[in-house]
Amino acid sequence: MTTDPTALLFETLSKDPATTAILLDVDGTLAPIVRDSRDASVPVPVRTALVKLARHFGLVACVSGRQAEDARRVVGAGGLSYIGGHGSEFLLPGDWEATVDPELEAWTEPVQEAAAEAIRDLSSLGIRREDKGAISALHWRGTPDENACRTALEGVAVRAEEAGLVAHWGKKVLEIRPPAAFNKGMGIRHLLADSPLQTALYIGDDVTDIDAFAELGAMVVEGWLDSATKVAVESPEAPPELLAAADFLVEGTAGVHALLERLAVGKT
Repeated sequence: MTTDPTALLFETLSKDPATTAILLDVDGTLAPIVRDSRDASVPVPVRTALVKLARHFGLVACVSGRQAEDARRVVGAGGLSYIGGHGSEFLLPGDWEATVDPELEAWTEPVQEAAAEAIRDLSSLGIRREDKGAISALHWRGTPDENACRTALEGVAVRAEEAGLVAHWGKKVLEIRPPAAFNKGMGIRHLLADSPLQTALYIGDDVTDIDAFAELGAMVVEGWLDSATKVAVESPEAPPELLAAADFLVEGTAGVHALLERLAVGKT
């Protein structure tokens, strides 16, 4: 493994750009992690690079745990596809509204009710709730006592599981999810199905990106893709299993930005 993927990536991606997909996580990859997720944004030079890449490559898509429309707001770039809700929503170029899996959409009310009840009990700790439709995220980054928040949310996770929901941990966030099969990898497979795309690049920073790595690897084995390059974003919070599963590493969002801007050089 090397921390300088650019030479090999440029060679691989330049062979046939029209059949190449560039797939990018949002928070922690394109957008720096911030205390309040509502304040996240992608720097303007990176937005410009993404637009150039979307004109040159067969597909540029952002793959996020946010709702697809919120991911588009954060990224702020047109001409891209957006997979939201960890693979349960799709917002394609030209679409005004995202297409949402109806099975998951039916779980929106019970998930949000469970999260609202949890946050009422824990409001004094400063835990923040993010509404993602059929997913609810409870953030504790930057609270006065992060350890106390984590301990309290462990109880929330147990109660959610007892109620038939799914508790999923991320970087200083607990997500309450429906008991349905969906993840970023499944969303990517759905988006790429029946397309002429043969090569894929995926860049991610968190545990949910491991599903994307695994699914792309499976698609290569099954013959759906000729190759897939998996890049992990190094940070103090990067999951070891993500780093171990990656083909290459880049250092932080700055490393991602530098890579994308280099890929966009000379493209209009």
